[in-house]
Amino acid sequence: MIKKFEAQHNIKVNVVNGKSKHLLSRLKQDGDSSLADVVLSSDLIQLHDHKSLLQPIPELSQWEHIPNELKDDDGMWVSISMRTRALFSRKGAKLTPPIHYGSLTQEQYKGTFCVREWQHSYNKMLAASLFATNAKSDIAWLPTANTLLAKRPTGGDRDQLRALARGQCQFALANHYYWTMMKQSNNKRDRDLANKLNIHYMLTANGSTPISTTTAAIAKHAPNKKHAQMFIAFLLTPETQSVYANSLAEYPVITKVDNTTIPFKPNITAVKQSLPLLELATKSLPKS
Repeated sequence: MIKKFEAQHNIKVNVVNGKSKHLLSRLKQDGDSSLADVVLSSDLIQLHDHKSLLQPIPELSQWEHIPNELKDDDGMWVSISMRTRALFSRKGAKLTPPIHYGSLTQEQYKGTFCVREWQHSYNKMLAASLFATNAKSDIAWLPTANTLLAKRPTGGDRDQLRALARGQCQFALANHYYWTMMKQSNNKRDRDLANKLNIHYMLTANGSTPISTTTAAIAKHAPNKKHAQMFIAFLLTPETQSVYANSLAEYPVITKVDNTTIPFKPNITAVKQSLPLLELATKSLPKS
């Protein structure tokens, strides 16, 4: 994808990888001597909390092919792909998966789940998205979330899927793309484990599925602001959205993307609505 952008625009792209927290810390430390132009983050929480390190994206408000729900009101960021925190079960399992979040208070699901630390940003964003629906049934399970656990929360999302496939629990919560990555892995053991699982897209009371997004922004002191905007605009073309979404096993944020179907109704409205609810969501989730 980057090579295609370079060929089309004759602009060299240098990529520096790292966790959002560390990259944003570096932006702050480097100040006006920073060489960063574009910030790509899978953690909208971190990016939104550091808007002082960003600058408005020119013409963002005029990009009508992007839903307003996926654009910052101040023009500081734009979502470029979507993912959901999905439910997974083992093939052939007898216990019916809970499709609605309101079902997680039922006695039958106690002690059946594998989940990473509740205080991880993925779970915080999910909880905030559920608060944004304003439906009491969607959040009723949060105060007793630990009763769902079949084991202590350790490891990442892929570890939960491995544990599920090995029979250590009956259900697991994980970002959907980790399952796809395991199915396509060079590691045969991971492929075999992933093929033992089914995916389910959980629903809120209004019938939608909570999402989180990968997000793009322009750094406050970007030395190549014009090129930065060109690159973000490139990411949001239908052709690039198809490549980007498929290569990351995520979902596009624009319609009319070839060979891409979103298998659920994404609650895009809750993306921005959930941001001011993050503190409340954090307090609602169990501590380690």
